[in-house]
Amino acid sequence: MTTLKQAQEDAGKISEGNTKMPGSTFAISAKHCNVGSKLVDVEGSVCHRCYALKLQKLRPSVNKGWVNNYTKATTMISVNPDKWVDACVFQINRISNKTGEAYHRWFDSGDLQSVEMLAAICKVAVKTPNIKHWLPTREAKIVKDYLKAGNSFPDNLVVRVSSTMIGDPPINGHAHTSTVHRKGATPHGHSCPASSERHRAMREDRAANCGDCRACWDKSVPNVSYPLH
Repeated sequence: MTTLKQAQEDAGKISEGNTKMPGSTFAISAKHCNVGSKLVDVEGSVCHRCYALKLQKLRPSVNKGWVNNYTKATTMISVNPDKWVDACVFQINRISNKTGEAYHRWFDSGDLQSVEMLAAICKVAVKTPNIKHWLPTREAKIVKDYLKAGNSFPDNLVVRVSSTMIGDPPINGHAHTSTVHRKGATPHGHSCPASSERHRAMREDRAANCGDCRACWDKSVPNVSYPLH
């Protein structure tokens, strides 16, 4: 039987969500994004004003934690992926049992690093059938390569491939996608309500939050469009 300390040593730290969304989250350094590291310098791209990079620069402790998660995840997945999977499963289940929330988000900072990482995440989802998983990504090639190899996604995992530029339509060839729209523009599909007055009213500090919306984790929702903020 593992311990929380050992699970975090093996896989990196899965966090008890953040102030915006329910359940648990897993973040790695945004400095290691493959596609994102190129888009961050492109004006008008969805990565141009990367909040994660800003946070890593402003808060050394956050940077250290996310770099540590990146190192542990990539190293363990390359040498013993099943051990990484089991350590993630332990942490996700533990947080769900504690909070009563059956939701997990992959990469509130950072992104997929390889097909092997995506395969390991799918195994985590299979081993946590009562948890709904959401994985937003700009690594369309990794997703395509994973599926081309004859693999599929578990029923409780939604992989949303993000469009590159603000205002772009959903990327073709993917069952689940996400986009970003400017204020006043017509969103594609479901518009994220996190910044709406109704949702802000759910919190004393009036910060944006998921509230009662779970569209990102919902496979019946093809595209989620996020308002630019």
